[in-house]
Amino acid sequence: MTNGEDQSGGSHLVPDRAEVTGAFSPGVDFISSVVAGLLLGLGLDWWLNTRPVFVVIGVVAGFISGFLKLWRYSALMEQQAKERTRGY
Repeated sequence: MTNGEDQSGGSHLVPDRAEVTGAFSPGVDFISSVVAGLLLGLGLDWWLNTRPVFVVIGVVAGFISGFLKLWRYSALMEQQAKERTRGY
C-alpha cells in the first residue's frame, strides 16, 4: 500500500465526487439540461434560419429531461433512506 491510499485501494488525496458536489449535483444536472436544450435550439434556429421554434422545443425538452433526472435522484434518495431505516 502506498502513501495516500486506504485499505480498500481508494485515495485520501482525491475525494469522492459525491463528497465534492454534495447537494449541488441534481441542481446542476437540471440547469445543464435546460441550457443544453436552449443552446441546441439556438443552433438549429440559426442553421435552419427559422424563428424560435427550436428554441422553445429545446427548452421544453431540457425541462423534461431535467425533471426526469430530478425524479430519478429523488427516488434514489428515498430508497437510500428506506435502507438506512431498515439497518442495511
